[in-house]
Amino acid sequence: MAEIRTDRLVLKKLGHADKERLVNLIGDFRVSKNLSSVPYPYTLDDADKWLEIVNNDKFSLNIFLNNNLVGGIGLTPRDNGFYELGYWLGVDYWGQGYATEAVRGFLDYLKTNTTFRKLKACVLSENIASAKLLKKIGFLQVGEEECFSLAQQEKLPSLNYEYYLEEN
Repeated sequence: MAEIRTDRLVLKKLGHADKERLVNLIGDFRVSKNLSSVPYPYTLDDADKWLEIVNNDKFSLNIFLNNNLVGGIGLTPRDNGFYELGYWLGVDYWGQGYATEAVRGFLDYLKTNTTFRKLKACVLSENIASAKLLKKIGFLQVGEEECFSLAQQEKLPSLNYEYYLEEN
């Protein structure tokens, strides 16, 4: 997958040089507690495993601002044939429109470079900012369930969303 450029951001593969910054950003409990598959505490070993995954998965990218890692975005295949969108930002980058910009850029890329027609997203109910972002971009809430949070080590209430990509 090529780099995706937006007005302020570049979505691209993570490099080994970014490993410590990854641990510092996603290792903040305020970030990891909202992500289903991120452990807390987040270690350099976890970062090594993540680098292996992203290097073998064309739909796993990271978000860079001025060549500095600030977050991540990607798709996870689900057993029903759909992909689930996931994203995160380091705390210092919250509330500045970066997540919205990254998700829009990623969706635009998917619309023109894949045959995907529908994406899913799952947000913990307490993550109000992420739920607002998905609604603003055009995701529709389609249900509620419980989602296991690795960082919090428990099942938590979550909201399910779907997004229909336009025809190519």
